[in-house]
Amino acid sequence: MKLILLVTLLSCFSAWGETSTSKHTRQDISLYTYHYMPPYVIDSKNEIGLLYDVAHFFNQKQQDYHFSVSYIPRKRLNHLLETQKFDGMVIGVNPFWFKDKDKTTYLWSEPLMRDQDDIISHLINPVEFVNKQALYGKVVGGILGFRYHTIDKLVADGLMTRIDTSNESQLINMLIKKRFDFAIVSRATSIYYQGLLEQNQQLYLSSKPHDKYTRHILAPKALSTQFKAINPLIVLLSNNPDWQDSMQKYKTFLLPVDLTKVD
Repeated sequence: MKLILLVTLLSCFSAWGETSTSKHTRQDISLYTYHYMPPYVIDSKNEIGLLYDVAHFFNQKQQDYHFSVSYIPRKRLNHLLETQKFDGMVIGVNPFWFKDKDKTTYLWSEPLMRDQDDIISHLINPVEFVNKQALYGKVVGGILGFRYHTIDKLVADGLMTRIDTSNESQLINMLIKKRFDFAIVSRATSIYYQGLLEQNQQLYLSSKPHDKYTRHILAPKALSTQFKAINPLIVLLSNNPDWQDSMQKYKTFLLPVDLTKVD
């Protein structure tokens, strides 16, 4: 009887030890985003959206870290980065947006995908971005804290007016209500909303976008050890056929970056 009890206790301790070890072997890493918009983030409660798919993929392909997507306002992110108190990574961003063109201030991954910012307007009053002069005198809608290089320069020079909103849903709604002449929205997001709008509320996409860019993952240099896992995961992701299926599922036709063609 004592032998049976001893074996049972040892089995319990062994099982607890395995569970405890497996539970604590992974280091939690937050993938922060201030692009809290579909299709990147659709339902945060149920973790539905393109960025959640990336995090889930990363978690399936390695055992050292557990990645999770979290929201952070851009102003809060800027403050944490400037004071060197940021303790995570940022997903879906570009070096130009952080004044780090040479990639010397932060760690930058290989590109996750190619994207672009569209100039969208109401179908009955379309705005075609032929050149910057075509935007003179117009009112543009943007997101608070976001930077738009061409637009910001025109606004600073007094050649046009900018109205900020808190998110893309509000931006689209105000555009439909004609509160401004046009808005700037990422291609993935504009296509997503285009599919949700009624026929008589469809939007016009300028044939020339405001900007084209790639989306990356940023990390402070303090996380250089953890960051070594990121690029191999992105290579796996880019070569995975399910990634393209995810892009189509979220009503976007953006293609992932071919890493063999990236400079």
